[in-house]
Amino acid sequence: MRSKGTLIVEDSKYPASKDKYQDKYQPYNDQKLQTLLYLNSIYSESGSLKENDCFDISCERKAWIINIKDKVTLESIKIFQGFQTTEAEQFLAENLSRFALIALGKVEPMHHNNAKKCHSCRFTDCEYQKS
Repeated sequence: MRSKGTLIVEDSKYPASKDKYQDKYQPYNDQKLQTLLYLNSIYSESGSLKENDCFDISCERKAWIINIKDKVTLESIKIFQGFQTTEAEQFLAENLSRFALIALGKVEPMHHNNAKKCHSCRFTDCEYQKS
């Protein structure tokens, strides 16, 4: 959405356990990264990624909202929000760079060692799921 020159991306999350958010003052890094990716995406009316078909959504500033909601009632439990800062841009650039290096085979991925993430993952060719 847009409001007074600000491009805003809101992402709603419906976690299995809402208790872990009660004492949090910031979203998880992967949640913030997702909203920053949306804010800095390339857009095309045709769906084409050809350079002359892509455009930027002009704005004075960019903001993100991460809305944590109850799965059953759909009510908000916690709302995190902020503006895209220089630090956020650097965080995004570092993560995109790491992703590119992993995709090119120049850097090995690091496993998160979180069994819950492995359980919900749908990536079938993962050495960690086999253990």
